[in-house]
Amino acid sequence: MKTTLFETVSFGDLVVAAFDEAATHSTDPLEVARLATAVVIGTARKARTTLCGDHRLVFHRVSA
Repeated sequence: MKTTLFETVSFGDLVVAAFDEAATHSTDPLEVARLATAVVIGTARKARTTLCGDHRLVFHRVSA
């Protein structure tokens, strides 16, 4: 039996965590941005197909 745990995080927290992790793998800013972007896009795609079914994953912009 396989148990999968899901945790809800804000989009900003996901981006920060992706950049922090990418920075541990490279010191080149362009490479860090590329790695972080790939992680964020991959995570959003997986969340959309795994958790939302036919619904779209939508991130709302918060006005300051």
